Amino acid sequence: FMRKWQPGSAPSNRDKLELYALHKQAISGDAPESLTTQSAAERAKYQAWRNKSGLSQSEAMRLYLQESERQVRVYGHQQQSALADNPQAANQRTPLNTPAALEGSANGGDQQQQQQPRGLAAIPLLCAAASESRQAYLRRLANTRVEQAWWARQEPLTATPGSVFALPEAVLIGFAALVEHISLTAEGYVPMIPIDVLRSFLWPMHNSLLSLWMAYILIATAWTAAIEFTQTIVWGSRRTGLSLDTVWKEEVVWCAQSVGTLTEAHQPLTARLTGLFLWPYGLLVSLANAMGPVLWKSLFYTALVCLTWWFWLAVLPWMGFVLLGLSVMAGNCFAVIELAGA
Repeated sequence: FMRKWQPGSAPSNRDKLELYALHKQAISGDAPESLTTQSAAERAKYQAWRNKSGLSQSEAMRLYLQESERQVRVYGHQQQSALADNPQAANQRTPLNTPAALEGSANGGDQQQQQQPRGLAAIPLLCAAASESRQAYLRRLANTRVEQAWWARQEPLTATPGSVFALPEAVLIGFAALVEHISLTAEGYVPMIPIDVLRSFLWPMHNSLLSLWMAYILIATAWTAAIEFTQTIVWGSRRTGLSLDTVWKEEVVWCAQSVGTLTEAHQPLTARLTGLFLWPYGLLVSLANAMGPVLWKSLFYTALVCLTWWFWLAVLPWMGFVLLGLSVMAGNCFAVIELAGA
């Protein structure tokens, strides 16, 4: 099926590499220790494959099927009339590389409904970014101009960019962009400190900020689902344009599956920590799912989310600050390692 699949919009390079790596791991097992070709494209494919080392072939195939289903869901099919007639609207359904969105995109009602899945669809891409090794991070920054900075090209994924609801996510992205800007422009301004030492110091913070972004997307999706359940129960599906079953399957279940995916052994450490912090959400969804009919599941889910507000709005933000503090401590260690090897 995937060989014949013609997406409605072009998948991002990260998504293409993710499918390639999982397919190679499922078919051939771990990547070889060395690479014979030196082309940039082949090196990128090889590195993506190497990142999957240690996965069993059966597990890689399971993840390949899961990722294939996600990409088909996100990018659609060419034969879908709405996407074929309006390629720009089709691009709005993608995670947009997690690099920022197309400029000048419209904010119609249909696109508004797609924003939450867009945020969840970005989780695998952010995991892939967080798996970047320190040496790969240093090489990337060495070949990146300021105007090409990765974080500077990001935008909020859980709300309309520029709206008040997007403000917390925009602040997080802005802080990460500042960290990256320092990494790219500090050479020559910080006396007696080699630029790679400074970048090694900031590398753990970069990964921690990626994990915090993932956590924010998941928490925002969880709360958005509770709000949409409430609106639909009070005002009805006809007025809200949503159904309880759709919200449950498209947001709650998908969000819980994303949390579970973060804890898998092949994920980077910071992503696994994020999954561990959000583990209670999976338990919450399991309890709500046991209630039977979707109306009772929706009511129970909303009640549990509201009753545990202190965990989402107090405990998790505190854990986020702790993670940033640990990234500073780890950064000191990596800076010393880089300095010793300089």
